[in-house]
Amino acid sequence: MKSHYRITAILAVSTIFLSGTVANAGDNSIKIDDLLTSAPGNSRVLTSTTSTPARGTISLPSEDAGQIELKHPDGTWLTVGLPQNADLSSPSDQLNRSAGAAIVTEPMQSSTSAQDSDTQSSLSARAIVAVPDANSDRSYNFDLNYPDGIVPQLEKDGSVKFILDPKLGNSRPEVEAEDTFGEIKTPWAIDAKGKKVPTKFTLKGNTLTQTITPTKDTTYAVILDPEAEWKGFYGRLTYSRAETRNMRDEGVVIAGLLTGSAGIAAMFGPGAPIVGAALAAGSAAAVGIIATTASNATADGRCLQVDVPPLVTPRIVNCRS
Repeated sequence: MKSHYRITAILAVSTIFLSGTVANAGDNSIKIDDLLTSAPGNSRVLTSTTSTPARGTISLPSEDAGQIELKHPDGTWLTVGLPQNADLSSPSDQLNRSAGAAIVTEPMQSSTSAQDSDTQSSLSARAIVAVPDANSDRSYNFDLNYPDGIVPQLEKDGSVKFILDPKLGNSRPEVEAEDTFGEIKTPWAIDAKGKKVPTKFTLKGNTLTQTITPTKDTTYAVILDPEAEWKGFYGRLTYSRAETRNMRDEGVVIAGLLTGSAGIAAMFGPGAPIVGAALAAGSAAAVGIIATTASNATADGRCLQVDVPPLVTPRIVNCRS
């Protein structure tokens, strides 16, 4: 039976040092939509989940299912559960300062990425938490769920990337394999005046937490936004000089690429159950293109690089060793 990982949220809120001020302190509530107008990425919000150009599905939470689901056409998926200490709301709702934090989920037009193409659809959605005042929690936790063999990895820029589990290994070390499925973008938080509020993700074990650190200059309400983007399987293979020479032979290309389990799947490790689906999208035309590119690379003393998908756009790069 297929297994999957589930990240269990752990609430991590320490004693709060009250800081910051409240905009329009005489008012007990503010319309959430008024806070969202200055949110980064607000121009990419879609009117509905059906308006996304991707050939997958975006499902937003309801009262009965508190999670965002991004399901890619290649069969991979990511769900993002909502924090227990924020009430599910809509942009038209009022943020009541005596009622605690609220959360709004919205489908997004995915941000431009160099790896995106007509055959590489991306799905994106965000969960904006509105924090009404300094008495509210500063840490918010999200349950994540994704296919077996994928792991989250905290990056230097604060984002979280989803990759194949490195522990599974690469059975062909002469070919360098890179992969990604998607990410939780670098976190941000802003106050009621549009000023940045210090924030970060922490990933301890399998728990993802976004925490804000308001200052004395912070004006409430504060909003913060974990945005998830799911691209499905994307791999990049960079061949050594010797392997590039071998790839001049169309028979080697067919055996090494289009048969999947004997070639690319082995390079990405045994925990890549979806590589075969990605390879199925490759056309027979890719064989000749890859072989020709490998031949040209060998003549130049350089190396072959192939993206999976789409296979049909190989490139010549400087050899890494």
